Amino acid sequence: MLTKANEIYTLLIENQITKNQGDITFDFLNISIKINEKSAVGDLFQEWLAEWMRQQGIKFRIKQNSQEFPDFLLDEDSNTKDLLEIKTFYSSPNFDVANFEAYCDSLTKQAYRLDADYLIFSYDINNYKFQIKEVWLKKIWEITGKSKKYPIRCQAKRNVIYNIRPVAWYSARNKYKPFKSRLDFVTALHDTLMQYHITQEDSHNWLEKVKNNYWDHTQVEL
Repeated sequence: MLTKANEIYTLLIENQITKNQGDITFDFLNISIKINEKSAVGDLFQEWLAEWMRQQGIKFRIKQNSQEFPDFLLDEDSNTKDLLEIKTFYSSPNFDVANFEAYCDSLTKQAYRLDADYLIFSYDINNYKFQIKEVWLKKIWEITGKSKKYPIRCQAKRNVIYNIRPVAWYSARNKYKPFKSRLDFVTALHDTLMQYHITQEDSHNWLEKVKNNYWDHTQVEL
């Protein structure tokens, strides 16, 4: 039976992932130390998650270039469906969802990326004890939203947009709410492309290209 992201999420909850503590250890040259530093947690946790899935008998693949999207391919044969991205954060979600220009460009050829699942973990690490506090399974439009400056929240420095950033999708008090649909998300990307001085000249037909490519891959209207 093909394992899907929602089945992985359910299994994690059944394993009580948010009710356990552990530690992160580095062992080299007969010296073993516990880690309390947050900077490496994301990569280390993803390695742990891969091993956990193997031990659960979950079939998955990883691309040769581990930096490529997605983190896990859950379909044994297809590179276009059952795509799973892993995100972790401490305190508040300021992780990079995707590079803005690269992601927008990819959607004109790989619009199926819009249906990828995002398995997101908030964690705490204190006094060398690591704990997962919360787990979410979301689509990209369910974790992104607008901002004061742009139609989609981005990391920008000196008027240069670098990465798409999430909103606090879990907070009822957050001023900017997540998008309500895949189309709302893509429309916000297009509006941002048209507002952004570097991309506006070449982006007039971008939305139509994405709609057409999504249909080509899924036979579903965006």
